[in-house]
Amino acid sequence: MLVGKGALTTRCFRVSGKNPTPKPEKIAERLEQLAFAGMGEAEEGAVAGWIGPEHLFDGDFEPTRLVRGRYFTFALRVDTRKVPGGLLAAHLAVEVAATKEAEGLEHLSASRRRQLKADLKRRLLTELPPVQRAYGVFWNVHSRRLFLQSTSKAVVEQFTALFERTFDLEVAPHAPGVTAAEWAREHGALDALKDARPLLLGTAARNGDLAAVG
Repeated sequence: MLVGKGALTTRCFRVSGKNPTPKPEKIAERLEQLAFAGMGEAEEGAVAGWIGPEHLFDGDFEPTRLVRGRYFTFALRVDTRKVPGGLLAAHLAVEVAATKEAEGLEHLSASRRRQLKADLKRRLLTELPPVQRAYGVFWNVHSRRLFLQSTSKAVVEQFTALFERTFDLEVAPHAPGVTAAEWAREHGALDALKDARPLLLGTAARNGDLAAVG
């Protein structure tokens, strides 16, 4: 199973919106509508879409197979393709030299070099397979919380944009402070948080004491 494998470092989100607790059938329907569709042969950049929880090519969004206990599980797949600058420069140098020799030229015009570079880039893009990545998603619909198996800023941004587009819902990072505030509100302890301030703790070398550093 793809989802849940590897290091379980996650980013937690709070789900809100008009209908933040959709039925499993509706979730599956929306996932299928924006399922991962692949990249074009010579496409550069990043393409994202949803896949099932088992593997990179899992396109089965049957609701019963996506439910794991309290969670609805699926994954964000992101494929990226980019020609490395050094590789393109090396190929261009060889192509320029060959063109000058074949045509008996001492120099190539800037426009000719740009055309050679563009042609080379298109060719290299067709030869380079995309980098394929998938990030597990755990959605506790009842509690309106979900977890993404990534803390990368770029991945979080791709996930947030696609999730909100898919489900017409909003997601916001669920930070520890928010969790503390919710717990305090439920237990009538909000007053105890009024004077709370962030504190960084480090071990003090002198006296063996624990020192707070700001």
